[in-house]
Amino acid sequence: MTFISHRGKRTTFLPDGSERGFSMSEMVMVICILSVLAGIAVPSFSQFLGSSKDALAESRQETLNQALSRFAQQNYELLFDARSGSVSDEMVILRTLQYRDPNSNRAQPGSPYMDPRYNPVTSSDTTVHRLRWTGRMFELLKPGQSGTGILMNFEGTDFTTAFVFPPNFQTAGR
Repeated sequence: MTFISHRGKRTTFLPDGSERGFSMSEMVMVICILSVLAGIAVPSFSQFLGSSKDALAESRQETLNQALSRFAQQNYELLFDARSGSVSDEMVILRTLQYRDPNSNRAQPGSPYMDPRYNPVTSSDTTVHRLRWTGRMFELLKPGQSGTGILMNFEGTDFTTAFVFPPNFQTAGR
């Protein structure tokens, strides 16, 4: 049955005379159950997010190493000794993979091997993913590992306008 109370609200009474609604103890129980579920879900979500970042970083590493392989098939194997503690190695290799000589008679077949719009920064922060040049290929440094390398940016802001090469640019290797 529905009645209008003295305050003008519609109130529904059950056949036993009690009002419809939740008691305070029922509300507390629901909040406790939701808290337990959130306590289980949040760490699982964090672990899922971390593993997806690992997968994206491994994909970028694979892209760079495939570009190195294509470069080697068309030209020569790119051997460039890694200098310990320096991030300039990674950028020299990356720019070599992105370079295409403007003179079509001197342009390397298949170049550029890496998207010239990829403009990452370098980092030695051990709390982030980085890609380090080993002298033959790129390796992934996960959070917790020390070393310098190309910073993995998961927001996509490292893809901007194409890098402009200076007229006297020299590729790495050979």
